[in-house]
Amino acid sequence: MLGGMHMTASVPPLPKIELLIDALEQLVTLPPGRRGPAPQILLTQLTEGPEAGRIADGLCARFSAGGRARVPFAQVAGEAETPRQEHVGATFQKIEEELLRNRPGGFGRLRLPQFRLMCGIVEADLAGCPLGAQATELRNRSYEAHCARSVFLRALQAVSGGEEPPPSIPGTAWYWLRRPLFGLLPRWWYGRRHGRRMTRKGSWYRTWAELPEGGPGFFTDACRLTVGAPGAARREPIVDVLLRALLADLERAFRHPRLSPWGRRRRHRVVLVFPQPPAIGDDTGRLLEQFPQAVEHTGCTGVMLMAAVRPGRERTESFAEAAITLKSWIGATGAGGARVVRVGVEPHADDEDAARWLGRYPEIAVGRSRSDAAPRAEAAVAAVAGVTVLGLLGGYGVAWLTARSDTACLGGSGASATPAPTASASASGGKGDGRSRPPDRSPRAVYDDAVAAITRQNKRADKAARSGDMVRTVGYLGVPVTAGDWDQAKYSGAIPEVRGIALAQEEINEQADQQKSSKVWLRVRLMDAGERFTRAPAAARALAKEVRAAERAGNGEQFLGVVGLGQSRPGTLSARNILAGAGLPMIGTAATAEEMQRSPMYRQVAPDNHREARIAANFARHANIVQTAPGTCAPAKKAVVIGDPTDIYSANLSDRFAEEFEDVHRIWYPVQRPSASPPPKPKGQGGEWVSHTSQMADSICRRLKEEPRTVVYWAARAHEFENFLDDFDRRTGCNGQSTVLGGNDLDNAVVEQQRPSEKHLRLRLYYAAQALAKGSSPNVKGDDFRRRYHDAYGSDLWSNDARVPLAWDALGVLSEGINAAYQSAGTAPFGRGGVQAALERGVGGAEGLRGATGSLIYGEGAKVPVNKRLLILHDTRGGSPEIALECGIRDSRDEAKTWGPRNAFDCPRDQDDDKDGKGDDD
Repeated sequence: MLGGMHMTASVPPLPKIELLIDALEQLVTLPPGRRGPAPQILLTQLTEGPEAGRIADGLCARFSAGGRARVPFAQVAGEAETPRQEHVGATFQKIEEELLRNRPGGFGRLRLPQFRLMCGIVEADLAGCPLGAQATELRNRSYEAHCARSVFLRALQAVSGGEEPPPSIPGTAWYWLRRPLFGLLPRWWYGRRHGRRMTRKGSWYRTWAELPEGGPGFFTDACRLTVGAPGAARREPIVDVLLRALLADLERAFRHPRLSPWGRRRRHRVVLVFPQPPAIGDDTGRLLEQFPQAVEHTGCTGVMLMAAVRPGRERTESFAEAAITLKSWIGATGAGGARVVRVGVEPHADDEDAARWLGRYPEIAVGRSRSDAAPRAEAAVAAVAGVTVLGLLGGYGVAWLTARSDTACLGGSGASATPAPTASASASGGKGDGRSRPPDRSPRAVYDDAVAAITRQNKRADKAARSGDMVRTVGYLGVPVTAGDWDQAKYSGAIPEVRGIALAQEEINEQADQQKSSKVWLRVRLMDAGERFTRAPAAARALAKEVRAAERAGNGEQFLGVVGLGQSRPGTLSARNILAGAGLPMIGTAATAEEMQRSPMYRQVAPDNHREARIAANFARHANIVQTAPGTCAPAKKAVVIGDPTDIYSANLSDRFAEEFEDVHRIWYPVQRPSASPPPKPKGQGGEWVSHTSQMADSICRRLKEEPRTVVYWAARAHEFENFLDDFDRRTGCNGQSTVLGGNDLDNAVVEQQRPSEKHLRLRLYYAAQALAKGSSPNVKGDDFRRRYHDAYGSDLWSNDARVPLAWDALGVLSEGINAAYQSAGTAPFGRGGVQAALERGVGGAEGLRGATGSLIYGEGAKVPVNKRLLILHDTRGGSPEIALECGIRDSRDEAKTWGPRNAFDCPRDQDDDKDGKGDDD
């Protein structure tokens, strides 16, 4: 029911009062979003009389009609009907009671969480509680008071078992299983949530209490407001916090109006009306005094306060002047303290115009009346509709994602946006038009640039040696640039490897210059291995002879190791054996055939063919790479493996892939001896020998027609790949549609130069790579490498060539072994034996060495880094390759162990391989 005065009181018809009432009610009905700070209207009774109180009571009568409030308001007069709370005070009890009573239809339940929290705090008596436990006790009491108003929390308390466990052992065990979850956790969360809300930056409590950053928590500070807290003037801070908490809650009631059916109906300000002037010692006086500052602290716009007050020294305005002031506030948003207007009220005879207006408009105009049932029905309909829509969308989304992930082609359609030309492309003479081109200069000139960088570093090392620094020499055994055109030079790997060596030497010597007592300067000697490493044995013999001669002459061990050996060729194996016989440690760059590892002095930085084949077979079995319809792909069921039986790398890789994938057809293509006849027992099951790429293309097309879900695994060298694709497009009936998965010899530089996906539009090409230097750095060492490469060479054909960072890492591993031997020797001489011992133990220990291609973790005696990072890339038309798979260790405690959509597939790992018994070399 409404208060007793609402139905009988009316606004006295004083002259011009209708102007004030009209302007005031327009402010009340101003919707959220168009309001300024909460207004405060003080009706000042200038001479003796009841007019100010009658105006206030009359307004309350206008705020209701037909026994129901039309706007939310509180008529604060008389005693509250609820049991008295001594420390909260009658004024605030009456405000809460009136607000809960006088709510318009559709307004919904009014929640006052902060106000009730502060009421509980000021009523709490902590006199008997130890000082250090008062904050926790205050939180617990506040939580219990909150539970008394919440059915859900009362249920949790009941389930938790209360404060005391039962006497039986099973009961006690069950009690402590459920008590933390249902009792202690909700209490802790309540305290944390309210503590953060009340003391976060910008909160009214933090502003009022002047709490410093990182100061005491809310409940600790609030103890000063409890019963018996020290301080004579306790009433003033209590009124201050209760007022601010009330305004904060009332403002909160207008938030998110579009999300709540009740919030959409809360269109009018809450009006607090005080018809009687405050008595001496009454809370109302402090409340009226603090209202402007409280509005500023809380940012309240949804409240209007009207009160009858006694006259003071402040200037008052007439009804007409006050009406003009109030209308000026309509639509004027902003922030700050409350806008205050003091209206002078004096006795006067009834005014006919005012009486006529008040009779014509007896109540506030708020539009149509609203019912409580409407928002409930709307909420129910919205809930049902929301659940239905979410269910349908969820089902559709799951179905769509499942279907798409089951059939979507891995790596997209093959099209890719062409990157913008880069200025850095010109650094090496390239044409920055998306794909990198060979430089405009000769291969030899580009190669000589990198050689010149090594020569400069060697001169720096010689100068350091003359200054007494520790300097040693290592060799790089690799192929030189002999071809006069780029068609042949692009396959050799000479330029990218020498660039990697040059950049690594520069970094190593920079560190040696800074850490003279623990690092060794390196000279690098370039050793000509000849085309396909045919002259590598001769170069190795010459070096071995030189090393032995130096030993006999007593010149010490100045030459400490060799890097390179980047191709798995017969000449490479012979050179390896010769160098091992001379006691020279070796670190291989890009060679991956397992036969390379059959020497105690040899190690490599690239993952070997066994690991690559396991990952490639796993990829082909699970990835959607074979196109079955436009935009639809599936994993491969069968594979056609292309290998060269006369090539150590190719034969080993094709054998390993056939073992892992199993359902394969072998095609042997002896590139160096095309007319060679197959042996009496063809190598591998289902082996087929061809002498030309056209025969290979015909055979593959037949296999694709028999089983469309067939992948071509290219384990041969890269220089015949373009010829095969041309023959497959022109000479077969397969219309050029195929999926090819290439080995690591089909590297990024070759792909960027041949551009197969641009020339053969129905080709889906994937290929293995030890690194994607330009686009995917595994760690900070990779970032440093990329920066150095870009500074030296810009963006060119070899920016993404894995052989550059592999050469960088190889020299880095050998340098770490040399530094370890130097540090272990102390002041004694050190040599190749110490370097070999350090490499045998594994440089970097259990964490390994951070490299540009990933972490290099060598177990004791290991030849290949464990779980070495490997990528499978998808070639795109006109753009950089996309990473379709990444497996292996990027950095310390950072390993890619899964791949595919939603990381659905496990990466093959070396530990799993050892368990299967396949870790030994054949």
